[in-house]
Amino acid sequence: MTVVRAYNQRTMQKLLIENGWSEVRGGKHIVKMTKPGERPITLPMHKRQDYGPRLTASILRQAGLQ
Repeated sequence: MTVVRAYNQRTMQKLLIENGWSEVRGGKHIVKMTKPGERPITLPMHKRQDYGPRLTASILRQAGLQ
């Protein structure tokens, strides 16, 4: 298994924006990231804590960054 850096909603959002994704608010604590030709990615809040390694890996995989 590869070592994955810990991300929270805000840092993951910045990473995706740097890689061509744009932000669309999905709800009170949910952020959706969209990119033309790709399925939207939902970034949950997680009570301002870091995402777990499996959720981080899943989001990165959906974004094509892993």
